[in-house]
Amino acid sequence: MNVRLLPSNLQSYAIKECKEDPSRVPEDVAHIREWLTKQPHLKTRTDDQWILRFLRGCKFSLDKTKEKLNNFYTLRSALPEFFANRDPYLPKIQQILQLGAILPIDVPEGPKVLLHRTTNIDPSQVLLIDVIKVWSMIADIMLNEDDHGAIYGYRIIIDLDTLNANHLLQATPIVTKKVVVCLKNVYPYRLKGAYFINMPSIFESILNLGKVLVGKKLSSRITVISKDSIQSLCEHVPISALPVEYGGCGETLEELTVKWKHKVESYKEWFLEEATYGCDESKRISESYTPSDSFGINGSFRKLNID
Repeated sequence: MNVRLLPSNLQSYAIKECKEDPSRVPEDVAHIREWLTKQPHLKTRTDDQWILRFLRGCKFSLDKTKEKLNNFYTLRSALPEFFANRDPYLPKIQQILQLGAILPIDVPEGPKVLLHRTTNIDPSQVLLIDVIKVWSMIADIMLNEDDHGAIYGYRIIIDLDTLNANHLLQATPIVTKKVVVCLKNVYPYRLKGAYFINMPSIFESILNLGKVLVGKKLSSRITVISKDSIQSLCEHVPISALPVEYGGCGETLEELTVKWKHKVESYKEWFLEEATYGCDESKRISESYTPSDSFGINGSFRKLNID
């Protein structure tokens, strides 16, 4: 098995939280790899570490892992607006990286923190679709190398400071639905909490739609923190991890922005390779999937089997 060794404390938590049985991991990885080779419509990564990441995210349920991988590569091809043309040096991607719109934050223990910010994003210059594309790039990097988040899960802080109606015009119901499907049914992430701060009242309808789409279990993990009680964020996120600008004693936003800009740029060749993977519907043995199956106005999620 060619995988990263975990520190003993992280391995112990993986056994407890992810139902990981180290003695069975090679067998489970081999089973998933064999299954992937028998799916003519899928072209995927098949290295040990990549498969193990999906197994951990699915708590080692083989059926759920297969479903998640099928969804993951199906949507790669069905949503080119999110997953195609992800060269880190494209001007529109560089612009978003320089703004520090999506910043992962390391924590010593517990769920990893992802900070999403609308601050300084001018909707007349930066498209929401491109912000989502950069989010997908950072999400892929974490899939590839973040064992801590794979095992402990994630807490997301969404800072909506400076959000206005022009931002929301781009967050159409269909775009919102696509994002929710990717978060809930495509990426093998386990969300431990989502915290909205500096939220204007005009965003409430979008948030309410999102709650309906994610379902009762995940919506119960969403918290809105008023501007008057930002300090309460420390009840959910370690103060040692919070950026200085948020009352913590972690790295500054500028430091995090520079670090993650360089990180994404270092993945240029990886993203070029990733563009070769996906789904060829003409080779699918079962009924072919079309985007309208999941994202049409009256669409169910039946073709992706993710009700």
